[in-house]
Amino acid sequence: MSKQLSMQVIKEDVKKYDEFIELPVKAQGNEYIVKIYPFFKPEKVRDMLNEMIGFYRNCEKEKVNVKDEEFDDIVGYFIVKHFTNIKTTTSKKAKKIYEEFKIAINSQLFEVILKTLPEESIQYVHNKIFEIIELNAKLQNKIKKFQDEIKNLPLENKDILFSNQDDENNVIQ
Repeated sequence: MSKQLSMQVIKEDVKKYDEFIELPVKAQGNEYIVKIYPFFKPEKVRDMLNEMIGFYRNCEKEKVNVKDEEFDDIVGYFIVKHFTNIKTTTSKKAKKIYEEFKIAINSQLFEVILKTLPEESIQYVHNKIFEIIELNAKLQNKIKKFQDEIKNLPLENKDILFSNQDDENNVIQ
């Protein structure tokens, strides 16, 4: 017979997000301890994804050219940034973050740290990213459908509503 789930059980389960692993690493002849949080708290994942989205938006504004094939590495960079105690830039400037990212992906230390994280945690982040992409696509389709419906309405002043057709494609970026 199954038991009734209580908030106390949930509270105990959530404690896993506070657990960390201490990973000793050597760099430039010195030994460092990197704290790694192997279990990703959902609200921290949300914050990380929001920061990542902000980074991509800033890349567009600042004309920073991020290659599509760098996406997985960028996700890895943000995972390490949010789920370790490594000091990273606090800048919101896309250029600065991208420069730091390029240094990180060329570091063997960074690779070791990423490989220490459980695959399930990394997969959780990727699943959340795909949920956002899917939701965005659904919203884009609904917006397009509503725009088409509005265009087909018998309006007297259609030219006022649709005077700038370029704006209709920039509703959500």
